[in-house]
Amino acid sequence: MLEIKNLDVWLAKKPILESVSFAAAPGRISAVIGPNGAGKSTLIKSVMNLVKIRRGQILWHNRDLTGFSRKALAKTVAYLPQNSHPVPSKVYDSVLLGRKPHLSFRPGQDDRRMVDEIIEDLNLGDLKDSCVTKISGGEFQKSLIARLLVQNVPVMLLDEPINHLDVKNQLEIMELVQGLTVSRKLVSVIVLHDLNFAMGYADELLLLKNGKIVFSGPPEKLSVEKLKMAYQVDLKIVPIDGKLKVIF
Repeated sequence: MLEIKNLDVWLAKKPILESVSFAAAPGRISAVIGPNGAGKSTLIKSVMNLVKIRRGQILWHNRDLTGFSRKALAKTVAYLPQNSHPVPSKVYDSVLLGRKPHLSFRPGQDDRRMVDEIIEDLNLGDLKDSCVTKISGGEFQKSLIARLLVQNVPVMLLDEPINHLDVKNQLEIMELVQGLTVSRKLVSVIVLHDLNFAMGYADELLLLKNGKIVFSGPPEKLSVEKLKMAYQVDLKIVPIDGKLKVIF
């Protein structure tokens, strides 16, 4: 269980997160949603020790993650930031870097087998010998997600992982993440801007506005009023083909 307790984060002497508490369980996807500036990315960075917390706790099975070494944290949590810049290398080698926290010297047969499987699952086989600087933005994003998946850790943090992809690839990535979350019993926390992907794939939603929690719970419990208040737009939540959809 990943637990955030009474988290406060201040940046440049301004509160970014205030008294944020939530728990993310294995085998379930928690989607963090909210308007720009709500504190979504800061929350993810807090778990990765990339920003200093003012107050609160970040716990993994009751162990304080802020006390983990970089290597120990990399063996526990995989993180995909919003923006990454390609460094010239083959797609295969770039994905293989995800195994680094587990290596004592060189990659072994099991490491390469895992890379092969994830590359196949993400339909990157035809690109594995291509340079990451020569492929499309969407293909590069998929290679980054592949690198994260081969890290093979119990917690995945993804900050807007599907923003640069077309609809087909967005669906492919979300289906893959959902499948792996269940099969590997991962704790998956994903920042999403698309409310319908959040409603459709998340088991739990965390709705933030101005650094505070507006709602925390399953999608079917989220009220229209709270969503309107957070985003300041007129919208509806309607069932379509058995799934909840947000319509503006």
